[in-house]
Amino acid sequence: MELPQIKHGHAEMPRRFLYYHAQLCLKALLRQKHDIETVRNNFGHKIKLLVREAETLGLIVDENDRNVLAFIVDTDAIIDSRYIRTGTKRLASLEALCRTCKSIRDGVGTILRKNDVPVRL
Repeated sequence: MELPQIKHGHAEMPRRFLYYHAQLCLKALLRQKHDIETVRNNFGHKIKLLVREAETLGLIVDENDRNVLAFIVDTDAIIDSRYIRTGTKRLASLEALCRTCKSIRDGVGTILRKNDVPVRL
């Protein structure tokens, strides 16, 4: 028996929540230069700072990805995915989130491999 597609609700929020954790890839890259305490205390969840520092380590972030990341920072998107709240909100498309996360993951993976860091994607 095939289940009906849900047209409304919050079924995609767990996926969004996972996509918002792309910052962990950025933190993995920053660990090549900084210790855990520095990453935690100086960068935390500040995506703009994480991206800026990752770029100094060779990560290339294109304009589309930069826009998606800025959108995440400038809205309550992360909190809304974690604690589902009803009402009107602006959301990045799942396709845009997926593309940005893949781009970050692939870019970080390439840099880490060049630095002889074992990477499994």
